[in-house]
Amino acid sequence: MEDTNTSEEKNEWKRCTLVSIKENDDGTNNYSEFKLKSKFELEAAGYWKYVTGPDYNPPFIPVLVPTSTVEGIDEDGNHSILTIPGNEDAVTDAKKNAEKWLKNDKKALSAIVKAVPMSKMHVTRDCESAHGAWMALKSEYEPANTITALTIKQQIISNACGEDNPVNWRETMIQLYDKLRDANPKFMTDEEFASHLVTLMTTNRQWAFCRDTLLEKLRVGEATKPPDFLLFVIQRLRMEEVNQGISPSIVSINANVHMLHSTRTTT
Repeated sequence: MEDTNTSEEKNEWKRCTLVSIKENDDGTNNYSEFKLKSKFELEAAGYWKYVTGPDYNPPFIPVLVPTSTVEGIDEDGNHSILTIPGNEDAVTDAKKNAEKWLKNDKKALSAIVKAVPMSKMHVTRDCESAHGAWMALKSEYEPANTITALTIKQQIISNACGEDNPVNWRETMIQLYDKLRDANPKFMTDEEFASHLVTLMTTNRQWAFCRDTLLEKLRVGEATKPPDFLLFVIQRLRMEEVNQGISPSIVSINANVHMLHSTRTTT
């Protein structure tokens, strides 16, 4: 007898079939139809949130720091071996919690790739997420708006945070970056945007430790910088908002994280 969960997964997979992208001999295509109908289809199957929106970023998995031991002298002057705790359990738990997200993201990615014509498979070939594939197709079939991108980029680099409303500032900056990437994803990288978040953040002295920590990460360069610096910066800002008591919880920390490759709109 087939496992109930396996049967349900197969049925869910079959329900998510997207309109195939077709390219005509005269150079036209049906990308607009694909984009509109795919959104409804992916939403109905429960996969749209992995393509765009507040939850499309993968759950955060911390960098593994193994437990280690060092030899030293204790407070009484005696030789001793000290154990420095690592974060193995936290990494294991994070990976376990991320399994469902990764599984569903692969389903959404597969549905999108299946709709791509063979002549355009190179566009999504290296995409590792549904969001990445969606944005790659958007970049391929929708012309970038250079003037709009220039305007938004200027808004980002001139939007210094005052001492008030750091939460609103962070959310506004992320929204601007979404729009910039939507207009032209080549105008600013995630690394550049992360740098602007750090250098333009609030100068309030209560944020000094957070600000100095991020500035140090930015200063030292690639050697000790986290692999996904943008993700790291936004999560650090989000946690500081919780510590400062100006954000209610850390439960939805990933809801405000913008990665990498980004826009949350489909227009």
